[in-house]
Amino acid sequence: LAYHSLDERGGEYDYRQNYFEPTEAEFYAKGQITPLFQFFTQWEAYYKELDLNGKEKNDSGVEMKETGVLVPFLPEFQVRFGRIRTPVSRYHQRSDYSKLIPTDYFYRYDVYGVFKEKSGDLKLGFNKTVLNIRQPGILFLGGPLEGMFQYYAGLYNQTDNNHKDFRYTARFEFTPTMLGFEPESSLKGTRGDTYLGKKDILTIGIGYSKSKISSEAFYDLDAGPILDNKMFALDLTFEKKCGPIVPNFGVGYIEAQESHLDVNNRPQDSEFWYVQGQALYDEVIGIGKMAIAARFERMTADQAYQNEDVTSNRYSVALNYFIDGEGYDAMISLCLDNVAYKDGAKDFLTDEKKDSITDGSVFVQFGF
Repeated sequence: LAYHSLDERGGEYDYRQNYFEPTEAEFYAKGQITPLFQFFTQWEAYYKELDLNGKEKNDSGVEMKETGVLVPFLPEFQVRFGRIRTPVSRYHQRSDYSKLIPTDYFYRYDVYGVFKEKSGDLKLGFNKTVLNIRQPGILFLGGPLEGMFQYYAGLYNQTDNNHKDFRYTARFEFTPTMLGFEPESSLKGTRGDTYLGKKDILTIGIGYSKSKISSEAFYDLDAGPILDNKMFALDLTFEKKCGPIVPNFGVGYIEAQESHLDVNNRPQDSEFWYVQGQALYDEVIGIGKMAIAARFERMTADQAYQNEDVTSNRYSVALNYFIDGEGYDAMISLCLDNVAYKDGAKDFLTDEKKDSITDGSVFVQFGF
């Protein structure tokens, strides 16, 4: 459940809006038939009263988020298949319920949907291409040397090219276990931003992905180039318990080549990067543990609007309170988010829309 105090959006919403949002409820189950056949499924029931742009949005429903099977032949060689994560980067592996900033990442806080727009003057649609984190497919993975190294290689549906080919994905991670850091793993391949002092981590990852994007199929054009989309990712996540303080730091970068079209329907590139951190006081204060977190992220699409780059900056800070030491199973967060549209993104917005917005939220989460 979240309470939002939305800043003025401009136009018909030149005032603050206040509302409660039962964002989503999820059912998650996992188990095994035999030690060699493990399974998981995750379903989401969601309800959204307002969109981030301030408009009423009576949108609710139930959908399958992820469902898959893991066959762990050996620690060094396993197979996961189903509707599963595409592990290009740490962003693509992120847990929906273990974030430093609970109001989420990247395009979900694209207030006016600039980076989702894929028609008219803007041909982006990043939520369906380079930022899509799940697809049906098969993934081969393993952790040689007791998890010091981890590799991933997968084939996934290519929905943006009429299923003429696959999306090819690969990732490699290194954890210096000789220094006392522990490798990360989970049944369905997700990664939390933090383990709240329960394990020391230092994970360095590099990733690669390639696929085709059909201009005709994805942008509904009569004619246009086939985009040879390639992504390169680099990220680092660190956390270590230091007495009563648990510092956390993460940074990530994604370069996406031929991710969209410009005004002349020529392929252009884009990039995404973030830096974030948290300081947790690992002692109970009242009925829980307190932490403060901050994050900065930037999205840039080259020459996406009238030969100008389309850019969005987001600054976020959160005061997190983990009840009874149960971590993300029972937590409350006070959040401030500022998003600012720059360059071509600012020009794309009408004069009546604000290009810099600051929202406040109270976020409550329970898992059982």
